[in-house]
Amino acid sequence: MVTVTERAAQLLKDIQEGHEESATKVLRLVSRGDSFEFAFDERREDDQVVQSGDTEVLLVGTDIGELLGEATIDCQDTPAGPRFTLSTQGEPPA
Repeated sequence: MVTVTERAAQLLKDIQEGHEESATKVLRLVSRGDSFEFAFDERREDDQVVQSGDTEVLLVGTDIGELLGEATIDCQDTPAGPRFTLSTQGEPPA
């Protein structure tokens, strides 16, 4: 199961509030080659749904959930602005 820190969930919520697509879609964690990114998508029956308050902020499909196992999504401040990090069990944030 993928865990999202409160700070990362708030950032995801802020991102969604700035997009028209968020009226009907939610951000989904997707795999693109050797990396992961977020894309707007519709909720599917078997998705893990992460919420911030009453708002759905992230969808994780079973395929990505199985691939990542016990992973944590967080964010950190950088000179370029906030950056999401992804760490798996026993691994420091990347």
